[in-house]
Amino acid sequence: MRALIVYVLIFIPLSAGAEQEAKFWLNKMSIAVESLNYEGTFVFMHDHEMETMHIIHGSDSLGVKERLVSLNGEPREVIRDNGVLTCIWPKSRVLVVERNRVRPGFPAAIPEHIDTLVDHYELLVVGTSRIAGFDCKVIEIRPKDHFRYGYRLCVAESSGMLLKSAMLDIEGKPIEQVMFTGIEFFDDIPEISFKPSAILADSIKQAVSVRDHPTVLQADLGWRIDRMPTGFRVSENVKRPIPASTSPVQHMIVSDGLASVSIFIAKPDAVNGFFSGAIGRGAFHAYAFNVNQHQVTVVGEVPRDTVKMIGESIVYKGGEHD
Repeated sequence: MRALIVYVLIFIPLSAGAEQEAKFWLNKMSIAVESLNYEGTFVFMHDHEMETMHIIHGSDSLGVKERLVSLNGEPREVIRDNGVLTCIWPKSRVLVVERNRVRPGFPAAIPEHIDTLVDHYELLVVGTSRIAGFDCKVIEIRPKDHFRYGYRLCVAESSGMLLKSAMLDIEGKPIEQVMFTGIEFFDDIPEISFKPSAILADSIKQAVSVRDHPTVLQADLGWRIDRMPTGFRVSENVKRPIPASTSPVQHMIVSDGLASVSIFIAKPDAVNGFFSGAIGRGAFHAYAFNVNQHQVTVVGEVPRDTVKMIGESIVYKGGEHD
């Protein structure tokens, strides 16, 4: 009985305090990544490959701007200007402009709703480190089941900036890592820093693809997911026309606030256009199959069991038909 009382009075308050400390750093990180003005170089390591990118990020009263330039591999440049995303491939002289739906910058785990993560993840401050010349707190986000990956994050003590991120498999081993090798912070960044440097617009020889305002159609609510891992919810469900098909594609996104899975549902143009099976590479897994004469594809940076459970639970229960 005495041991139980000691556990209640000491261990539980310490655990709660550790969780609150981790939440503090995660909140500070989420704000810093978007609101700070910075310029730096980071490496992205995945699938036994390494990409190096240069990033310039600025934030002011008008919104967020960002420019990314690849330093190895095929030359490419990505510019985010508030709601518009511009992608440039100078070698093939192709430019694509579209509405910005995802954050294209530092490819790491940025939780959407930190307070709700504790239902499915354990949040811990596990130590300190030093990245790109800055002291940082090491935060671990450990999943409570095998349906999601974990993360180890290094958050700068001085600024809250995310300096390193590692996605961890169910055994706690890194699947992919992102790390700044150098970074500087500024009070402001000149507007010219966000102008494309790779090519000029009038040098494009291939037709420019512009998708600033993609058509959004009413989703067919007959499509249902009967079973998902605990904590996952449908966060988006729309239809969009695509150039490669005469039929629109229904796109559903399910998320737990950190991990997310996309579901694409479309009717193939040809009766032999179906494909099925599962593939995986690094953190990425996909599962495809035929439901109600529609091609259904489930993809996401989640464990294989997650896409398999969601995929096998998708059913059609009546509603609109394409």
